Amino acid sequence: MDRIRLGIVGAAGRGIAYEIPASTDDRIEVTAVCDVSPEGRHRAQEAFDAAQSFSDFHDMLWEADLDAVLIATPKEHHVPQSVAALERGLHVLCEVPAARSLEEAKELVRAVESSDGTFMLAENDVFRRAWMLVAELVADGRLGDVYYARSERITSGKEKMERSRWRRTWRVGRNGITYPTHNLGPLLRWFPGDRIDRVACSGSGHHYTDPRGEGYEQEDSVVMMAKTEQDHLIVHRQDILSDRPACGYRFELQGTGGCFESAAHSGDEHRISLQDEDADGQWQSLTAFEAAYLPEMWRELPAVASQTGRNGGDYLVFQSFVDAIESGSSPSIDVYEGLDMTLPGLVSERSIAADGEWIDVPDPREWSA
Repeated sequence: MDRIRLGIVGAAGRGIAYEIPASTDDRIEVTAVCDVSPEGRHRAQEAFDAAQSFSDFHDMLWEADLDAVLIATPKEHHVPQSVAALERGLHVLCEVPAARSLEEAKELVRAVESSDGTFMLAENDVFRRAWMLVAELVADGRLGDVYYARSERITSGKEKMERSRWRRTWRVGRNGITYPTHNLGPLLRWFPGDRIDRVACSGSGHHYTDPRGEGYEQEDSVVMMAKTEQDHLIVHRQDILSDRPACGYRFELQGTGGCFESAAHSGDEHRISLQDEDADGQWQSLTAFEAAYLPEMWRELPAVASQTGRNGGDYLVFQSFVDAIESGSSPSIDVYEGLDMTLPGLVSERSIAADGEWIDVPDPREWSA
């Protein structure tokens, strides 16, 4: 087939992270870039060797010759821009999260189902080497019946909120689990065929203010308990505001046949204990299982991919999107799975406002016409 003509919006910010995947994939031609910053727009046009540049997304949609768009703009633009592109019949790769409200989520589903274009959520943490390895072990039954998971996102984020002020609004300007997909994305792959169907959320209170002395709407540590349709338990903590060293993303997984714990601090390693391997329950390095279980896409990963985000995650997100367009198959993270990662966080905002009440999470598959 002819090369896929791609337009990138938010090209000077998050979009520039796709320079290596786009420039090394012979199936892609970046024909247009879009960004509100004149200087950034020029920089992105040079980086992607794009023929055209735009300051307005809709101008790019109507004036550029495109087959697909990469949406790398702030959260408030994800659904409006995805819908506009899908209505033009274009393929869409959209950054996370998928939507900022239930109403937007429903609008996105309607647009996807009415379009000839493919929609994929660009959740790069799903493609991390270790998380995919754990998913393979789960799929092979090595952890038995997996019934409990815990995850944490603990980052020192106050300074970042000031550098990118949209984050002040959408990450900590609302209360609840406001940025869940990097944790729920890989975690839900460890519960295949299941989804979160109800959540309860509570917080630790408010102890910090921003540089202007204004209080953050989000509580410092927010914890969400979730039950799945198959009655499994997931606990997730988000803390962007506490004064402490960041420790990034952490995971724990428990099954009847074993358990997994991700590295907790720098210098630690991911570890796993399997009953069929260790009768005495000792830990092993997760890397000991790479020879038998590492997914093929990681075995074939070119060296240049390690220079992209998540040590190759951005490369694999982009490659999977192009694979889906080329083959006409379903994308690796379709709109329904993308919303499975997004909706529990949106519902958590309602729960924390209701003093931790358990609230149902809608299944986006039931919104189909």
